[in-house]
Amino acid sequence: MVDLDLDDAPQALVIEALLHDSIGDNYVIISKSKPFNENTGTFETVSGATVVVTDNFGNSFSFIEVLAGVYNSPSLKGIEGRTYVLSVYADGKSITAQSTMPPKINLDSLSHQKINRPFSDPNDPQQYRIYTHFYDTPNFNNYYRIKASSRTVKQKGVLVLSDNLIDGDNVVFPIFQTEFEENDTVSVQLLSIDEVNYRYFNALASSQGGEVPGNPETNLNGAENVVGFFAAYAKSERKFIVTPLP
Repeated sequence: MVDLDLDDAPQALVIEALLHDSIGDNYVIISKSKPFNENTGTFETVSGATVVVTDNFGNSFSFIEVLAGVYNSPSLKGIEGRTYVLSVYADGKSITAQSTMPPKINLDSLSHQKINRPFSDPNDPQQYRIYTHFYDTPNFNNYYRIKASSRTVKQKGVLVLSDNLIDGDNVVFPIFQTEFEENDTVSVQLLSIDEVNYRYFNALASSQGGEVPGNPETNLNGAENVVGFFAAYAKSERKFIVTPLP
């Protein structure tokens, strides 16, 4: 779940909605924001919502609640180039959002490099940085979100980029916020996202870095005090074992 650094404001409805280009790989999580001064790690989930996704070919998919506040459609598989509309009725509010699934960009390979720090404790585990390798399609505005995690390491923050400076290049891009140890099996996703979601996550990443206020602009519409996002991702995924380097 994406952590939203909400300003001091009334409790908000939080919607995190994702669909991918693989069968059943989609979910909508509905919860309520915590009061600004509450430090507990729990969220109030919202059950009993009506969740439907339609596409621009007239197909409709109803989501069912599989866990408290978590909704899924077992038959929905996103298709590149299609535009999807999310409709949610929850907590007395009607919310809609739209996202278009871009063409998939394949994650060609992964590599790793030692992180050497002067004066580090020699007894500490060696840390490594993972690098993604992919080819950016030229003459097309590509936007990316990168996710990486292992069984023991969760990715820090949000990592997104545009091809503004890499259009048509063979790209080597580091997952620079998160470090892994020897023998970690790392799962890395290269997600092709639309411009609206790029702007949202770029603002969120800047907010987490303290550069701009929280509450990034959302593509959710129809009601006040609703935050979050809806995204249709084309996903390329690889796993990588962090082997020792000399």
